[in-house]
Amino acid sequence: MAHIANRSRFRVTVKNKPDLTQHFSFSKVAAVEAYMKELRAQGYKPRAEQLDESWLVRIRERGHKPLEATFESEAAATQFIEKTSEERKRGLFIDYTAALKVTFADILVRYLLEETSRKKSGEVLAYVLEGWLEDSGPRGIELLAQYREELRARGRKVRQPKFKMRQPSTELAWIHKRLAEVTTVDIEGFIDERLEVVAKGTVDPEIDRLKAIFKVALKVWDYNLAKNPMDAVRRPDFFNERDRRISADEERRLLEALAQLDLERAVQPVLRELADQEMSNMQFTSLSARKKVLVEVRNRLRAQAEEEAHVEPYLQAFYLFQVMTGARRGETVNLTWDRIDFEAKTAYLPETKNGRARKLALRQDRCSRSAQRLMTLNVATSITPVLLPLKAAG
Repeated sequence: MAHIANRSRFRVTVKNKPDLTQHFSFSKVAAVEAYMKELRAQGYKPRAEQLDESWLVRIRERGHKPLEATFESEAAATQFIEKTSEERKRGLFIDYTAALKVTFADILVRYLLEETSRKKSGEVLAYVLEGWLEDSGPRGIELLAQYREELRARGRKVRQPKFKMRQPSTELAWIHKRLAEVTTVDIEGFIDERLEVVAKGTVDPEIDRLKAIFKVALKVWDYNLAKNPMDAVRRPDFFNERDRRISADEERRLLEALAQLDLERAVQPVLRELADQEMSNMQFTSLSARKKVLVEVRNRLRAQAEEEAHVEPYLQAFYLFQVMTGARRGETVNLTWDRIDFEAKTAYLPETKNGRARKLALRQDRCSRSAQRLMTLNVATSITPVLLPLKAAG
């Protein structure tokens, strides 16, 4: 048996008096009657009507699971009843009611809580999805606050960015539609808007994220949809291939700049210590007076600090290691000495972008070419001691 009930609001109006219009919940019949009585007492002729905006459908049939869903119009509710009856008669019924009870924004919050922590780039993904919620309007901001409270309750870190690195979107109101009502048109409208403010290469991974979310919702969380809206979404055509090589002059200037940064890294602690020692017995009448003297003292002691400082070519070594191995930045930063095999001339990387371990070749010829490059470019650096152990190991 199918039962349909109008749960729409009541609206009371008076002709040519829009300021007297009021809305009441479907269950507030007494309040409607009281307001109309009040208006009549004032000499008005009020009119009450129940809107067509919320219809509750309950289907209970022997041998089948009870169904309950809410629709935005009587026509949609009637269509659901007819479709359910027909599919059950043919033995092809699929329960879509779960996807009618949650919004896509609800799915985003669940994905943030349960799935992003499984991803290698989970922090970046969480930043993007939180941004979608924030850009979608007041309801999205409310859901974002609830999500962060849930993170705290679970003892997980709550990220509070101090500035935005992303371009906000103005076409995300659709995420508050019920999951079953999201269409390809909604998503392509979002894509078109994004293409106006960011590059095609930025939009493409956002489409991948949407695909991944729908895949989990449908295949893991068992939300049934008559059609996955992502199936018909069209990707923007773009080419991001790069054929650019650093020139000899650019590399020389880069290495010189890195050498200067390495020098500053070594000099500043020494200079600070020397200045503190010299100013330890001085008395100052104000903070500004102390700052003025400090500038003079640091300028005078700069040459001594440069002589005493022990310069470690961190940035130069990093750059040349990248050139020598082609490793990713994170792989190099996380590399430790115990993972370097001088006999085999390899560096072991236990964790990479694709999740599989691999080894980097540290061949002697590459090391020699890196040292030769410095000599060819005539760059005054202290990188040679770093290269020598690898060269000697060969």
